[in-house]
Amino acid sequence: MRARPLLLVLALTLSGLGGWALLAQRQDGFPHRDHERLFPLCAGCHVMDGARSAFYPQPQLCARCHDGQQEERVTWAPPAAQPTNLRFDHAAHQRATAREQPALDCTSCHAAPGAAGRMDVAAAEPASCLGCHAHQSRDHLADADCADCHTTLAQSSLTSQTVAALPRPADHEVAEFTARHGSETASCEFCHVREQCATCHVDAARLPAIQRIAAAPASLRAPPLQARYPVPASHDQPDFASRHGRVARSASCSTCHTRESCTTCHTGRVPEEVAALTAAAQSIAQGVAIERGMPITHAAPGFVADHGNAAATDPRNCTSCHTRPFCEECHDAPDRAVFHAPDFMLGHSTAAYTGRLECSNCHDPRVFCRDCHARTGQTSSGRLASFVFHDAEPLWLLRHGGAARRGLESCSSCHAQRDCLQCHSTLGAFKVSPHTRDFDARAAQRRNPIICKACHVGDPLGR
Repeated sequence: MRARPLLLVLALTLSGLGGWALLAQRQDGFPHRDHERLFPLCAGCHVMDGARSAFYPQPQLCARCHDGQQEERVTWAPPAAQPTNLRFDHAAHQRATAREQPALDCTSCHAAPGAAGRMDVAAAEPASCLGCHAHQSRDHLADADCADCHTTLAQSSLTSQTVAALPRPADHEVAEFTARHGSETASCEFCHVREQCATCHVDAARLPAIQRIAAAPASLRAPPLQARYPVPASHDQPDFASRHGRVARSASCSTCHTRESCTTCHTGRVPEEVAALTAAAQSIAQGVAIERGMPITHAAPGFVADHGNAAATDPRNCTSCHTRPFCEECHDAPDRAVFHAPDFMLGHSTAAYTGRLECSNCHDPRVFCRDCHARTGQTSSGRLASFVFHDAEPLWLLRHGGAARRGLESCSSCHAQRDCLQCHSTLGAFKVSPHTRDFDARAAQRRNPIICKACHVGDPLGR
């Protein structure tokens, strides 16, 4: 005789209770009735207080009788554990019901329908549980307290196939569910593991609500969820691209956007809010893919011809998207040098000196400017001569300090540091100090003592 065990199978159904239910699948199992006189008590074979391996008798116990002489040999093994997410413990249940009168025994749940005796055993039917534990919720999958009957998904023994077949609650089907589902996460862990949240949430590793959900055990490969990124109403407004920087905050953008999502447009030095976002390599979720496009301001008629005013007002508006080579494609081409007005060279010194234009954005003053000034004779060599470039003012050297402090960049287009050191140095002709009266020499030396050695041979503080 080859006996097959009685199996208790966890199945999922949307019928009857409108939710999950245990379905008892009856198979030919152990012949309990044939052994009724040998085992007057269920506890003779089934140990309820202990590990599951102790719940069923060992196969060697059968061989004491079924030795091939007294009784024919049989092959029997305890049933394999079935995937389940039920929170049930025989021993705890027995202790909890021991106070009841009359106390529940094994037949209260495991008696077969129409059983003639205690050894007519069957798997527990859902009705057996609901006879005592009535379901109080209106919607089993929406407003029930999952912890009453179920373990979290990470604690369960469900397989990937079973998890993929879990029914989807009705409230998950509404259009706004994706946008508002984060407001209530207490019951999420009974159907989901942390890795599934990370499928959509770029910043899953930073969110406490997601980190509270347990990660999947090694035995469970949870099916990934489909990433959904609904477009907020504010993003659909025509001018959103041009003004989003005023409202963009890493805390609100980091759910959907990786750092690379923003650097599609923001090139060069990125804003602090962008730098604070999670990098794509550190996230399971791919995040929202951004397609680089032209700001609405660029679509205005004549923008190409007039964009210089906007660029000069605040170059940072341009450098967030454009690099210097992009501008040079037009502004550095011999036949398309349209950045400056045709007569700009005649009066460019005023613009350069006052700082109205940032020359160094496009030019290297010490190379580009000096080369031109040298060709036109507007540079000095050897001893400094004020009559060459500074309008032949004989007293220019006496008051050039104020001009140098206001626009040192204009000085560096002609002069190198060695020119200044001819006077402003301990080895210079006049040893004129470039420091103001309130200059804190000790603080400057603490910050960077190397700078002091540009003018001083030894320690100027005599230490």
